[in-house]
Amino acid sequence: MDSTERKITKIAREANRFTVQTMKEDGIGTAEMDVIHFVRHNPGTTQKEMWEALKIDKGATARRVARLEEKGYLTREPNPLDGRSQLLYSTEKAEALRNSQGGN
Repeated sequence: MDSTERKITKIAREANRFTVQTMKEDGIGTAEMDVIHFVRHNPGTTQKEMWEALKIDKGATARRVARLEEKGYLTREPNPLDGRSQLLYSTEKAEALRNSQGGN
């Protein structure tokens, strides 16, 4: 590995450490951050679409969504096309979290 690659690796490691620390301060785990990220990039998604895309268990998806809704990061709205499901949206709090982490 040359010196440029080492510097890039060090920067990436520091950025990751900063992100993890910020998430910890906000009470968000990495699995929950994956959910927030998915909903931000797919507004109006359903839990089914999410667990299929992220390859996570239905129950785990439901628990994560419920926790994030309680924490104020996600909202659910009735799905006008299917009364049994709800559409997920990120909140301003989720957007502020994104901005505090510098991206995506």
